[in-house]
Amino acid sequence: MIEWIKENSIAFTIAVILHLLFIGALLFNWEYDKPKQIVLKQGDVIQTTAVDANSFNAKIEQIEQQKKAEQQRKAAEARKKKALKEKKRREELKRKEEKKRKKAEAARKKEQQRKAALLKEKKLKEQKLKEKKLREKKLKEKKRKEAEKKAAEEKRKKEQARKKAEARKAEEKKRKEAEQKRIAEQKRKEEQRQKAEAEKKRQAELRRQQERERAERERLSRGTVNKYVALIAQKIERNWRQPLDAPRNLQCKIDIRLRSTGEVVSVKIAESSGNASFDRSVETAVRRASPLPVPKDSVIFKEFEVMRLRFEPGSH
Repeated sequence: MIEWIKENSIAFTIAVILHLLFIGALLFNWEYDKPKQIVLKQGDVIQTTAVDANSFNAKIEQIEQQKKAEQQRKAAEARKKKALKEKKRREELKRKEEKKRKKAEAARKKEQQRKAALLKEKKLKEQKLKEKKLREKKLKEKKRKEAEKKAAEEKRKKEQARKKAEARKAEEKKRKEAEQKRIAEQKRKEEQRQKAEAEKKRQAELRRQQERERAERERLSRGTVNKYVALIAQKIERNWRQPLDAPRNLQCKIDIRLRSTGEVVSVKIAESSGNASFDRSVETAVRRASPLPVPKDSVIFKEFEVMRLRFEPGSH
């Protein structure tokens, strides 16, 4: 309330003055309308004026309404002034902030321009320094190349002289080496020819000897193989029992796998006799005959490791 009075001091003063005037007017009217004491004498006629209570209340209410309307008008004006003042304050604050922002923006741009100018100046200096160093480097490189070219030319001349001398020496050496090589080649070819003839004779003699040995081994081996094949067939036949339902003069071929000891690993009919009982009796005979007689020689045994035997009872 105190804050409101401070902010609206003029309106508050006017309101107090109006209230005081209103109260004075009421008192004045009351005094004016107050009936006076009149001393009447005998025979005088008394005339009075009656005050209408309703009229007085209406007047009081009218004054109150006028006072309230005035207060509302003043309050509205005060609010309007306050809003206008607040609007002006905000606008001023906004203007100041905008001015401050523009000033900061201008300062920032100015600083950017200053930095850009410094950077440009720095880059220009660096570019000039770089160009200077590049020129110095190119000049130095040019002098170095010229010196190298001169040294290379002198070296080339010396190298050419040295190569010519070496070429003469090499040519002489090559000629001598070629002559020595030709003589050595002739000698080598003669030796090779003699060695080839001797090797040819030796190889021919060796082949003849090997052929003789091979023929002898085959003769002995074939005789050994036939011998053991006959022994195996005889042993199988000794262990064979002819089935009662099998006719005579039957034969079959059997595949036998053996170990080096002669033990039978497996046996199966390769070509059947046509009689199942006869075939089974032959398989049984092979297993009964195990171990079969085999040669001790491992080379010859390879003929018996997996062998096919034609079994024909009475042919052995």
